[in-house]
Amino acid sequence: QWIDFLEGPDSLLTAEPVDPERDVESTMRKLSVRIPVEVTERLLTGVPVAFHAGIDDVLLAGLAAAVVEWRGGAGGGFLVDVEGHGRVPLSGGEDLSRTVGWFTSSYPVRLDVGAVDLSDVRAGGVAAGRVVKRVKEQLRAVPGDGLGYGMLRYLNPETAPELAALPAAQIGFNYLGRFGPAVEAASTGWSPAGDDMAGDVGGDSPVMHALEVLGAVHDRAEGPELTLTVAWPEALLDESGVRALLD
Repeated sequence: QWIDFLEGPDSLLTAEPVDPERDVESTMRKLSVRIPVEVTERLLTGVPVAFHAGIDDVLLAGLAAAVVEWRGGAGGGFLVDVEGHGRVPLSGGEDLSRTVGWFTSSYPVRLDVGAVDLSDVRAGGVAAGRVVKRVKEQLRAVPGDGLGYGMLRYLNPETAPELAALPAAQIGFNYLGRFGPAVEAASTGWSPAGDDMAGDVGGDSPVMHALEVLGAVHDRAEGPELTLTVAWPEALLDESGVRALLD
């Protein structure tokens, strides 16, 4: 099932592939953009309701269309490693509310926007809705909601070689969720760690993808604000190219 789901073309996004010797965490650069409150509110409410989708579906649809336009076409789509918080109960009787630590799930998805008018997508026309529906359906088709992929890819001696032979995703995507104001943290005793939470840990670790795309919503006094961040190893792309994708 996974092989059928992932097989297909995946041409290089960059002039050369990731080099694990050269492209390490300390070489990562990043650009961010803040989405206006009025747009963020629509993304969090109106759009998901209209398409019976989640915010992840909407953001991945936007990413898929942006990448296709950015690289001048992507026949057959491309792979994205979708990362999540990992706290998904395997059955109805599991209580994960008292777990702590960095639980992480990650699995590849092939995103394919099909033949669409990208200018109409950019303008928020009918084509944009078609892309959201198409990507949502592709995400719903992930075997077992992505659970179990890691075991099949790395721990099962029968399936690991077959999955290892497939193309690896060049893009990593992670929607970090929604963060409340600091006043709430003061009352609960919990607050998000700062941007330097990792310090220098992993500075020499090889990067996993040519592009890492992160999204997070912060509740401001004027309303929710989405921040999108793209990170990349400096040797693979120049800043102007990444800015074009982010825009």
